[in-house]
Amino acid sequence: MRHISFGSADMRKVLTVISSFGLMAVLESSAFGQGCAMCRAALESSAEGRLVASSFAHGILLMLILPYVLFGIFGLVLFRAYRKRSKQRQQNPSFQT
Repeated sequence: MRHISFGSADMRKVLTVISSFGLMAVLESSAFGQGCAMCRAALESSAEGRLVASSFAHGILLMLILPYVLFGIFGLVLFRAYRKRSKQRQQNPSFQT
C-alpha cells in the first residue's frame, strides 16, 4: 500500500477544510428535507397541490445541492491545475510562471 503525498502542507490544509465541510454537509442531511413548513402545508391542503408540493420539495433540494456541486467542480479544477503545475516543476526545475 502506497502513501499518498500531496507535496505541501498548504494542500493538506485545503483538503482538511474541504473534508470538514463535506462531513458537516453529510451530518446535517436532515435539514435538507425540511423545506418551508408553511409553504408545504399550504400546498398539501388541496388535491392538486400535493403534486405541486412534491415538485416544490424537489426544487428546494435542487437549490440546496447545486451550489455544492458547482463549488466541488471549481475545487476539482483548481486541484488538477495545482497537480499539473507541480508535475511540471518536478520535471523541469527551471519552470517559472
